[in-house]
Amino acid sequence: MRAATQRRSGLRITLPQVLIMFGLAVGIWFLSSFSRMMERGQAIRAHESQLVATVTALHQEQAGLKLTQAYVSSDAFVVRALRRDLKYGLAGETHIVVITPAVRTGPQTALAYAAVPPPHTPNWQVWRELFFAPND
Repeated sequence: MRAATQRRSGLRITLPQVLIMFGLAVGIWFLSSFSRMMERGQAIRAHESQLVATVTALHQEQAGLKLTQAYVSSDAFVVRALRRDLKYGLAGETHIVVITPAVRTGPQTALAYAAVPPPHTPNWQVWRELFFAPND
């Protein structure tokens, strides 16, 4: 009888112990799942802030383009372009054109523009004369 009781006493796991181990396993799984969900939420919030910044910049650019479009389609732009780029004026305006007198110069010859280059002495001759020339 003692042999039968010794065999049964080797590993005694009761139902409450099994339930506790199962509860611990489920708790660890739940914590890891919750941690992953928190990381995903953080990544989503970071991506959301980037998208909001991009959308805000695009809305500002769109507002600027609408202002530019409104100005280009107005008469003020046409008048400014005519005056500045095409040098036109409105009827009844007086325009002043300044003409400077031309400077009179003497006749120019081709030799006046072409300078004669100085004679070129090779470098080795310059060094030779510098170091080995007789002392005068």
